[in-house]
Amino acid sequence: MRKFILIAIAVVSFQFSLMAQHAPQFTNFMFNKLVYNPAYAGSHDMMTMSAIYRNQWSGITGAPITANANLHTPFFNQRCGAGLSIVSDQIGMMQNTYINLSYAYRIKVSENTTLSMGLMGRMEHAMVDWDQAQALRLGDALIGVGQEKQWQANFGAGMYLSSDRFYVGLSAPQILRNSLYSDVNILEDIRNYYVMGGLVFDINHNIKLKPAILMTYNPSAPMEMDFNANFIFMDVFWVGGSYRLGDSFDGIVAYQITRQLRAGMAIDFTLTELNNYTNGSFEFMLQYSLDYTKSGVRNLRYF
Repeated sequence: MRKFILIAIAVVSFQFSLMAQHAPQFTNFMFNKLVYNPAYAGSHDMMTMSAIYRNQWSGITGAPITANANLHTPFFNQRCGAGLSIVSDQIGMMQNTYINLSYAYRIKVSENTTLSMGLMGRMEHAMVDWDQAQALRLGDALIGVGQEKQWQANFGAGMYLSSDRFYVGLSAPQILRNSLYSDVNILEDIRNYYVMGGLVFDINHNIKLKPAILMTYNPSAPMEMDFNANFIFMDVFWVGGSYRLGDSFDGIVAYQITRQLRAGMAIDFTLTELNNYTNGSFEFMLQYSLDYTKSGVRNLRYF
């Protein structure tokens, strides 16, 4: 029975790895929208840099470890935006890297609302280290030797409507059907489509509530949905939680160290049978906005 469970976990992990190449999973998605939607580039008033580290299913050998570093900035008097996002995804003997260059054109539709349309150029690199494979029997013809590497190019597009009180976005980061693992037929279609949204409103003078949602649709896989709600106390301390449909409950805290620097972390509590083998998932986030004014950042960005 134990052997059967471990095999099942391996299969689930493998299926997840196929999805993760094209859909990096972050509990702090509300702080990391550039990786999903190129139209988000330049949505802040100044250059913003972010970094997220995620340890998925801690305690399980070969479980996903994902890191993302990105920056984006407006230019041409806030009419355009540009961004760079680099994702590293380590899953067992597979190492995947994605480099995204984003451009967004921004249109003011009202005094406080902007519609942004974005394009993304994407390079994907995969490496499989067969020397790490542990065969159940010697001479398995399906197991290669040494390292195999491959590059693929793709592109994506998105739209993003936002103000200082709400946002809604629609995006497709991979429009081409090519895949780094196109020879593996677990997923017939690797293209994912994202719908995101959020808003912030005042509970009282010192407390705000900021709900958010991220929906992921793939024609070959069940729909994924993340529901999040954060309370913001005095524009400094963030505390809240998320529910990932059928997968986990997540706790989130963040602290606005200065008006430019924000740090946060998240802990996922697994709801599936994997809970018997893992302590959960852990995520750490840093975000820094460059100060272009002598008086500091004028408006704290909730999105």
